[in-house]
Amino acid sequence: MLSAYTGNQVRAAESPLLEAGLGGELMQRAAYGLAQACAAELQVTGGTYGRAVVVLVGSGNNGGDALYAGA
Repeated sequence: MLSAYTGNQVRAAESPLLEAGLGGELMQRAAYGLAQACAAELQVTGGTYGRAVVVLVGSGNNGGDALYAGA
């Protein structure tokens, strides 16, 4: 079974860090986790060498995370 946090739970967890001015660091950590998960998926399907990845980024708070992960 997949488990997930609600939007309210995530906002509550992030709030102290954002209030402390650590939004950039929080975004980089989220991006690192996303990049690692994507790399692991690519490993399962033939590795990362020579592969192309497309990052589709919409508006909203997660756009920065996706851009960092793509980089």
